[in-house]
Amino acid sequence: MFFHKHRVRFYETDKMGVVHHSSFVKWFEDARIEFFRNLGLNYKLIEDAGFNLAVAEINGRFLEPVLFDELILIKVSIQKFNKIYMKFNYVVYNQKNEVVLKGYTKHIVVGRDLKKAKLPEEFMKKLNSLLRSGRD
Repeated sequence: MFFHKHRVRFYETDKMGVVHHSSFVKWFEDARIEFFRNLGLNYKLIEDAGFNLAVAEINGRFLEPVLFDELILIKVSIQKFNKIYMKFNYVVYNQKNEVVLKGYTKHIVVGRDLKKAKLPEEFMKKLNSLLRSGRD
């Protein structure tokens, strides 16, 4: 797992000062990209190799309100992955260490043509190795 810190910005809130429901999509993406970077697998390298992880499904459930200027911590973990599919889980904590949001994203590997593809074996070996080594 990996933890990503984020300070809630004004533009992420609604008229009530509560985080707008659409903001969690961006938080999950930021945390996922940093998860890969932390593993030593910069997402740009995946793109440069001709692949993308297209979001096929996204889910988020707010458990408590999140307010402007709060510092949140997003825990990212990879639940399942193979050459063609990945699922990430997310748990968001507020400054009191309370869970305020839970969610997941499911991704399908696609090529530059946006058709289903398979990640190269070298990428899978590296990901497996890094996850087993405890760097996740």
